[in-house]
Amino acid sequence: MSVERPRPDVAIIGFGPTGAMAALRCQQRGLSVVAIDAETEIYPLPRAIGLDAEGARLLYAAGLGAALEACSTPLQGAEFINADGERVVGFDLPEGFVGPLGHPPNVMFEQPQLEAALREAARRSGVDVRLGVTAIDIGFDDDGARVETDHGPIDARWVIAADGASSWTRKQLDISLIDHGYDQSWLVVDTTLLDPDLDLPPIVQQVCDPRRVTTFVPGHGTRRRWEFRLNPDEADVPPTELTESLLASWGSPKQLRVDRTAIYRFHALIAERFAAGPIFLAGDAAHQMPPFNGQGMCSGLRDGDNLAWKLALVAAGKADESLLATYETERRPHAIATVDHTCDAGRLIDAIAAGIDVTTESGYGGGRGAPRIEAGLIDGDHVGVGRPLPQLLGTSRTIDEILGDGFAIISATPVEVPPKLAALGARSVVTDATALPEGWLDEQQVIVVRPDRLVAAVTDDLNSTVQRLLRAVEPER
Repeated sequence: MSVERPRPDVAIIGFGPTGAMAALRCQQRGLSVVAIDAETEIYPLPRAIGLDAEGARLLYAAGLGAALEACSTPLQGAEFINADGERVVGFDLPEGFVGPLGHPPNVMFEQPQLEAALREAARRSGVDVRLGVTAIDIGFDDDGARVETDHGPIDARWVIAADGASSWTRKQLDISLIDHGYDQSWLVVDTTLLDPDLDLPPIVQQVCDPRRVTTFVPGHGTRRRWEFRLNPDEADVPPTELTESLLASWGSPKQLRVDRTAIYRFHALIAERFAAGPIFLAGDAAHQMPPFNGQGMCSGLRDGDNLAWKLALVAAGKADESLLATYETERRPHAIATVDHTCDAGRLIDAIAAGIDVTTESGYGGGRGAPRIEAGLIDGDHVGVGRPLPQLLGTSRTIDEILGDGFAIISATPVEVPPKLAALGARSVVTDATALPEGWLDEQQVIVVRPDRLVAAVTDDLNSTVQRLLRAVEPER
């Protein structure tokens, strides 16, 4: 006799890095989660290879700091070079360097190992993981959503679709992709370095040579990756044949063992909407971008974390359902800006290769800042609003250890937490103003920090700011 299982709060379609992160963070925040994936095993070779400091901070907050450290190497630098091998724009980092978030600006990591750790953490947290299960239909009404699978239906209050670039869910919901005008074929070659004396760059290189535009990435450990842009007449050439000729100038088969070759279309695509009723798109299902800035997986981790704390507040009755509308309000423009930034990096490669004198702001070290949240649950025009809170100086603990997992306010002198924030479990932290960058904190200013550790506001009128922030999402009493 079958036993009917209780309805989960969240059903997740797709258990790759984005889906596993969303499942883990939802479960850690008190939601019940079912996660399904059509595949039964993790893909054994890396696809994503780079992770920025914000992605690292999200993993540390989820309890995966040690797992990340075990399978990653801090990036030493990156550059765009011309056909003569001269740097046009770039940067170098000293050993042990950490940025404002308390982590290296980028690390190169081994995806299968990290993905396995994510999945195991999700299972340990209580996520009901069902592998080898395929979604075959989906629908929703005012009471929630139903995912029909080849193993029976799953009813849930919400669904997060993290089912990849060819997302079945997105197609079922008839959500179109908007093309941002970048479409190229590249050959991606993953190798293992066999000869430690082989003279390869210690940093990422964008080789802007008109004869062959190439990206080189020194991965974790002995992993080395090349991405070669293909010419139109090479579309039908077998990848193995291309690989042999293109790698020859970098190293011999005795020095480099080829582990994987694949031809990819580098796309710049954004879903026209990120939600339909109680169903939310996340990761590659919602946005796809060229890999030049290493933001594909990072963006998916941000999606999952953004949804998790908002769903948890609504489920607990602490916020109105309208809070969930801010997922698209916040994440879609941010994803568009990230895609556009990445595309501009690709166009910079072409411009340098063509000898065109252009601004290098979209290149490594070119001065173009990372996108920030510009609408949603934020208030004010301070430079920090919508960005991750910098690490507090003078402490060895991470931001999340200091602030906890919910809303927080930071002040230089003790202040009373407004009742509306107190109802959300906000924590008050008093710190010296010098623990943050100049202009962030003084005797009058207070910083309001969201559960995802983005800055919601920097204000000298806390009560009015909180009224504006929370007015639209307060639950009806």
